[in-house]
Amino acid sequence: MSVTATLLQIDLQNLFFEARNRDRKIDLEKVLQHFKAREAEFLTDALIYMIRGENFDSSKFEAKLKDIGYTIRIKNSYKMIRDNRVFYRQTNHDVNITIDCLDKLDTYDKWILMSGDGDFIELCKYLRKKGKQVEIWSFKECLNKDIDRYADKINYIDKKFFLKIPKISVFGFNWDWGPQ
Repeated sequence: MSVTATLLQIDLQNLFFEARNRDRKIDLEKVLQHFKAREAEFLTDALIYMIRGENFDSSKFEAKLKDIGYTIRIKNSYKMIRDNRVFYRQTNHDVNITIDCLDKLDTYDKWILMSGDGDFIELCKYLRKKGKQVEIWSFKECLNKDIDRYADKINYIDKKFFLKIPKISVFGFNWDWGPQ
């Protein structure tokens, strides 16, 4: 059996906000374990793209991601002042994801993207023309309806990638905390 060289890229902001809408958090260690455990594939790299907030210390989170085995790409949010009000803007990593994907083109046969963003349709088309397999992982509700035409496989993120929510025992009754 031949092993497929695979590049994994994760748009963390995309996953974070959609998981938060479900009152959940993504277990990024489970995500990486899932892809490393695929017998017919070898991860050439697992890149995760995140935005660092100015008012939040993410150093422990970043260290954990590195320890787990991710290569991290970080952009900082930026400060804006409008009408004497200070607020912070976040940017996205779409261009960075594309550049890294193209820069590593000779190192993989399959590209896995965890984001359902339609901005990646042209990249999917290009990669398929270059003979690469394209696999997309997204929340079903967030998947751009056109991207599936340009992917070899679409997978939906489900509870297997969520952090476990502890059961709470109150007066002898076990309650699940949060929606399932």
